[in-house]
Amino acid sequence: QAAHSSWLQYPAPEVMWLGCVLGVLLRYLLFFAGAPAFFEDHVELSSPMTDHVQLKECQFLLHIGASPYAGDSCHLPPLLLLPLFPLRHAPALTQFTLIVAVDIAVAVLLRLLATQYASARVRAGKSWAEATVKVQKDENSKGPKPMDLTAATSTLQDVLSPAFIGLCYFLNPFVIASCLAHSLQNFHHLALCCALGLAGYGRAGLAAAALALAVYLFPPTPLVLFLPCAYLAFAQHEDLHCGKSTEDAGELQRSFVRSSSYAIADAGFLPYLLRFALAMAALLVCLYGASAATMGGDMQFLQASLVSVVAVRDLTPNVGIWWYIFIEVFDRYRILFLIAFHGHLLFYPVPLHVRIGRHRPTGPWLHAMASMSIVSLFKAYPTASDFALMLSTLLIPAELARESEHNFAFLLSGLLFGLCMAPTMAAVWLSRNAGNANFLYNMTLVVNVFGCLLVTEWLRSGLKLRRRERVGCFCREVLLDELDKALSARGAASVAPTESKVGDAGMRHEQPGDCDGIRQRRS
Repeated sequence: QAAHSSWLQYPAPEVMWLGCVLGVLLRYLLFFAGAPAFFEDHVELSSPMTDHVQLKECQFLLHIGASPYAGDSCHLPPLLLLPLFPLRHAPALTQFTLIVAVDIAVAVLLRLLATQYASARVRAGKSWAEATVKVQKDENSKGPKPMDLTAATSTLQDVLSPAFIGLCYFLNPFVIASCLAHSLQNFHHLALCCALGLAGYGRAGLAAAALALAVYLFPPTPLVLFLPCAYLAFAQHEDLHCGKSTEDAGELQRSFVRSSSYAIADAGFLPYLLRFALAMAALLVCLYGASAATMGGDMQFLQASLVSVVAVRDLTPNVGIWWYIFIEVFDRYRILFLIAFHGHLLFYPVPLHVRIGRHRPTGPWLHAMASMSIVSLFKAYPTASDFALMLSTLLIPAELARESEHNFAFLLSGLLFGLCMAPTMAAVWLSRNAGNANFLYNMTLVVNVFGCLLVTEWLRSGLKLRRRERVGCFCREVLLDELDKALSARGAASVAPTESKVGDAGMRHEQPGDCDGIRQRRS
């Protein structure tokens, strides 16, 4: 019990704020040193949907009264472009401060997600805590070392605390460089983290609104989060707002239940999912309606910010693989590749829900984090900061990273190697003209292959922990049943001779008229 309760005893929030202060000072120091002019043109830090240069061009077109969506240069949705329009004449420091503030908000939300998952991990009970302890072999003996649950738990909480998760994003070099490049990618991250955080509180309506905003900002990849967000909100609403105590939730997880006995969809979830879908669709329609109203009825923004993004018409190089594939593909096969690239995302939510997401209370969180990683991997226009968000999300369940251990570190090293080499290959191709597109594409291929393998290894660790938890529950239940039977048989065997001895003694001393006294002595 002390080990379970210690999982929530993380460092004080002052650690988080101290790290944020250091990150802000570092950003402003680099800003005044002239770093934005260096990072602004890097293709791995900005995309056609988040580029600061295109934002300034759109603001200029609005200022002279022309439609920014008349050409192919603007892919920002109107509800993001128009709030930034008053900053067109503001100093660069003001725009930079806004982006820094959004980075701080994302870091705080990631810390909140880590705290919420820690609470769910405590509700999972002793069975999940024991399953997360990786038994290591003793060098001096052939058998395994004795299991020390408290030591393993303390190690996890000291290293990967919620403050560490938030600062892992905020102090990430790719996030800092993206901030200095004035990239608007962190607005996308803010919408995704808000959707998961609100679902973690069981607020389905607000989570649907945040997810609709994410789809509005960069369609259509965030739709992968539709099922995990809905089920996370459903599960958290039942666990947090329907009177279930932490102890009861922990006890429920200690009993063995066969997988075939688990319902694929909980009772009441399908109507809940339908209401979530209707709310999200209605909010998305409202966003596009408000965009049409702000543009004075001009619907060209749909072609620029929705159709063009889904059709991948802007083939500016980035750290993804879409741009190269659609440069090489023949026009007659373009629709087929679009269907394949967008459609394969629909095959992930249901299998992940069946294997991981439906096993509460930690399963919905793992499903949601895996889906956020899939969004970062398979966006049409990703940036390096997307992989920083993916890394911070994968580190929230520390026990999964600890389970995969060396494989996780190796795959993460390959991912970071590709991201670090991408600027060099882009400079060789675009600046020095000493190479071709294959130079950059090779590095983007390395990034995406290692990223996919990293998420796969992370999911495999989650499945191993769930299987180990089920085996532990099964063994514990069998052992306890046998102990109960043995104790019951021993108790029955010891009670029978005692009753016979008492009965013989009572018959020897029985006298007429003393039956009442004998009955009292037997009782």
